[in-house]
Amino acid sequence: MVTGVDDRAGLLEGVDLRALVQRYEPVLCFTAGEMFFPMPVDTYLAGAALWASHHTTRGAPTLLVDHGELDPARLADTARAHPEAALFLRYAPRGLHRRELREWRRRPDRPKFTGVSRLAAVGLLGRFIDSLLRLSLTLRGRVPGGLTAAVQRQYAAAGPQTDTYHAHVSSDGGYVVIQFWFLYAMNDWRSSFSGVNDHESDWEQLTLYLVPSPDGPDGFELAWVALSSHDEVGDELRRRPDDPDLTWVDGTHLVANAGAGSHSGAYLPGDYLVRVQPPSLEGVLNTVVRIRALLFPWTRGEAAEGLGIPYVDYRRGDGARIGPGTSRPWTPILIDSSTPWVRDYRGLWGLDTADPFGGERAPAGPRYERSGAIRASWGDPVGWAGLDKVPPTPARALRAGADRARELADTIAELDGRIADGQDELRRMSAGLEVLPPTVTASRRGGDGAAAALLAQEQAVAQLRARRRAAVNERDQLQAVGGVPPLPPPHAHLRNRVVPDVAAPAGALLRFWSGASLSVLLLLLGFALLLEQGSLLLACTLAVLAVMGVEAILRRRLLLFLLSLVILVGVGWLTWLLLTNLRIAFGVLAVAAAVAIGVANLRNLFGRR
Repeated sequence: MVTGVDDRAGLLEGVDLRALVQRYEPVLCFTAGEMFFPMPVDTYLAGAALWASHHTTRGAPTLLVDHGELDPARLADTARAHPEAALFLRYAPRGLHRRELREWRRRPDRPKFTGVSRLAAVGLLGRFIDSLLRLSLTLRGRVPGGLTAAVQRQYAAAGPQTDTYHAHVSSDGGYVVIQFWFLYAMNDWRSSFSGVNDHESDWEQLTLYLVPSPDGPDGFELAWVALSSHDEVGDELRRRPDDPDLTWVDGTHLVANAGAGSHSGAYLPGDYLVRVQPPSLEGVLNTVVRIRALLFPWTRGEAAEGLGIPYVDYRRGDGARIGPGTSRPWTPILIDSSTPWVRDYRGLWGLDTADPFGGERAPAGPRYERSGAIRASWGDPVGWAGLDKVPPTPARALRAGADRARELADTIAELDGRIADGQDELRRMSAGLEVLPPTVTASRRGGDGAAAALLAQEQAVAQLRARRRAAVNERDQLQAVGGVPPLPPPHAHLRNRVVPDVAAPAGALLRFWSGASLSVLLLLLGFALLLEQGSLLLACTLAVLAVMGVEAILRRRLLLFLLSLVILVGVGWLTWLLLTNLRIAFGVLAVAAAVAIGVANLRNLFGRR
């Protein structure tokens, strides 16, 4: 069934939206072990219940529509009847109990999945922060245990699923935008794949940007694509069709790799290492990075590696495939801002856990954020992907170049006049200044500061000249290319091209140690506190060094660890001297400075030869 009409008139008048959408529908590739796939809204709602939460009054949620009684029309009607309520859906009435959960895990048809050691990718501090975050789940709102199993069991019991996308077609800024929205019954990234979070239901999207073209079969050709992802925003979201990272089926069907459990998209298949830094610890971690770079120069290129919380987003594409060229075709449903359930329901599409960080709360629908505000990707898809500054067609680019050339010519003419006026003013000021004694023109001792005023005017004229040089440079470049800049390389707009992690898999011993190291450290510290043998500070220091030493051996970085230890001991010894014996401390500093200066001078000397 196809419903809905275009949000905006113009480029899409007379266009068969269904045919246009199907011509560009994607191929979604999932990771082996994935349990949830895109489903129709009406199927999801048929198994869901609608609730109103009362976070402000701490009251129990109120059931508005029970399981088995909900459909898109009733969802929209109930939302309109409760405009002030915080609404949310529940697909599974409850999580499975322990016995049920054990049976679910042992079922023979459960998909198999083999992951990698995420903790082996970071150091001891990163693992400590990760443990704190996991402990915080007991204090903040979280998806209850067994909910993933309950959702999967209900999802499977609903019978053969129809692989469905909900397409939103609009036009803006010379682009025709096709958004493919995918609804999943569950995001089980944390519970099934050791990811960041779980939440009931999941909405993900893939966006295509078309431009008018007489050569296209529908009067359009593809200009850009954008996948929803955890890390990218703005320019980082989008890719050109000629990007070598992209794979196509029959020239128009993009192959996208969905993350296991998370369902976020990737252009290249593989395992993506994601390091998350809690905002509350950002200042502390940045300080640690700066201190580390100062003490250990060889770590300066590593940024905050090893400090963030490690997660792996498995976007392998080695499991089920949906779309053109596969055994599982899509069923398209068109939606827009006038579709009742899209327009009227601003609530969450799954369990509202009231998680203050938001990670364990269900998402809102395609049109709205959790706050009820319209999503930027829905209401402003062109600006969302950083395309406001990119002309959609060569003709628009040529016009923009001509307009910019005229603007630069006007700017240069204006600056020429201001510079000439500034020169005249400077010469008048200088003529008066030359006949006055220094005691009058000086800015101190009662002088009138005429010299300072002259200097300020010189700087103002210099700034005008700098602006003119920049304008002339840009004008000349535009004239050289005929008003249209040449097509840049496909990755020119990307500051950080995200690719799969290609690091060699950690060995068995390192994987075991990465999981056990924090417990071993806490055991050693516990024994030191209980036994009370010798200095407690010394015992704790030795425990930390022992754990770090084992880690260095397993990572084959023992020499770097020993060198780092020597540097730390040296810094500590020098600090102690500064506090206890200034004469010796300054002597050591003087010798170190002399050696450093001597080495630098010798390097310059031999470098010249």
